Amino acid sequence: MVTLSVIIPTYRREAPLRRCLADVLGQCHPAFEVLIVDQSPDHEPETWAALRALPAHARHVRLAEPSVTAAVNAGVALAAGSLLLFLDDDIEIDDRELLARHARHYDDPGVGGVVGRIVNAERRGDLPRPEADGPLGFLQMNFDHPYPMDVPTAAGANMSFRRALIEQLGGFDERYTANAFRWETDFSLRAIRAGYRIRYDPEARVLHHYGTPGGCDNGHLLGRTGASHAWYEPFFRNNTYFALKLLGGGDRARFLWRLYREHVLNRAFATAGPTFLARRHAALARGAASGWRTWREAREEPGVEGRHGSAGAARATGGPGAMSGPPVK
Repeated sequence: MVTLSVIIPTYRREAPLRRCLADVLGQCHPAFEVLIVDQSPDHEPETWAALRALPAHARHVRLAEPSVTAAVNAGVALAAGSLLLFLDDDIEIDDRELLARHARHYDDPGVGGVVGRIVNAERRGDLPRPEADGPLGFLQMNFDHPYPMDVPTAAGANMSFRRALIEQLGGFDERYTANAFRWETDFSLRAIRAGYRIRYDPEARVLHHYGTPGGCDNGHLLGRTGASHAWYEPFFRNNTYFALKLLGGGDRARFLWRLYREHVLNRAFATAGPTFLARRHAALARGAASGWRTWREAREEPGVEGRHGSAGAARATGGPGAMSGPPVK
């Protein structure tokens, strides 16, 4: 009987995905399944071969449109386990006990979620223990230190939640689109407000290859290229929606001011010239307006925190132990 389901949303990743799958399938947990929720339009022959060779306890399903939040919701709807572990497709696991390290915390009924250590594969070394207090404590978080603690948010590269809690809260909010910034913090805050704790376990460790091409293209974060402006527009949209939805009063103002200070008028951007600053401010204006409209639309759906957790599953194709897609050429 499956007790734990591993859900891996993937988009435009090849060798990193193959490495991640090999590491997950090498876990020694006695009763787990793997769900690869694929939004890539196509793959290299080597990746198709790896997907065709999946064992019986792994499943490859595809979504027609890329969306990390729709992908995780699709995985939730298809999963058989009572515990759900979400992993990025560009991580590396050097510990066969990762699944067990997540699962051991759920003997405590007050624990709703667990987030493991996320080590920057290109820059090793402990970061300081975060002082993650207060309603904006999630902004102080890092997930690469050796101190077990309760935390105000999880991170999608290496996090797990009780399936019952995800269903109770209506799934992950699919209004977070494109780079989907803040989708994990949105769910984490709702879980904590529902009375659950999120535990950070530094022994549940993965290596994260930040900046890998594909995925949500987060290499544009703090970027100064022309392409970064287009990436930043949904970034501002998602953060504005998050602030309006879940923060109030002074906390909202402090969050938005910090967003502006760090991502519009920081020191590096200020030296990039007036044309760059004008384009970044334009991205902010468009993104903030879109975030406000999204928040207004969401308020017209009372009682719906996520967006129909089964919607992503309805768009998914594939079956147990099988994959969909063109044949290997």
